[in-house]
Amino acid sequence: MKKRWGVVILVLGILAWAAGVIGPGLFILLAVVSVLYFLLQAPLTCIAIGRQGRCRNNAQGMLRGCWIREHKWQGVKVLFGAGGGGQHRSAVLTADRQQMSASFGVATGMLSAIVALADFVIK
Repeated sequence: MKKRWGVVILVLGILAWAAGVIGPGLFILLAVVSVLYFLLQAPLTCIAIGRQGRCRNNAQGMLRGCWIREHKWQGVKVLFGAGGGGQHRSAVLTADRQQMSASFGVATGMLSAIVALADFVIK
C-alpha cells in the first residue's frame, strides 16, 4: 500500500468527486499528483533499450530509469521517440503488465483532470 499511494489517491479522488464530497479544483490537484506519481515514482521495470534488448531492472516511474547510470531518464527518450532499438513506444508501453498499468494510470489521471477542468470552467 505504501508503494502504491498514487493509485489510492487517484481512486479515492474519483470516488470523492463523483459523490460530490470534493470540488473540481481539489480533484484536478489530486489527478495531477497521481499522474506525477506514475511518471516519476511508481515501481516499474526499466524501459531503456540496450544491446541485449530491453532492460529488466527495477525502476521508479515511467520516465526514470534503473540504477544503471546510462539508463537514467532514458524512459523520456523511449516515450518520445528518440530511444532507438527499433521498438515503437506502444510496444514498450504494452510489453508487460506494470507498464500497461502505469500507462492506464497516466491516461486516467490526465483524462480525469481534463474533465474536472471542463467542469470547473463551465460551472
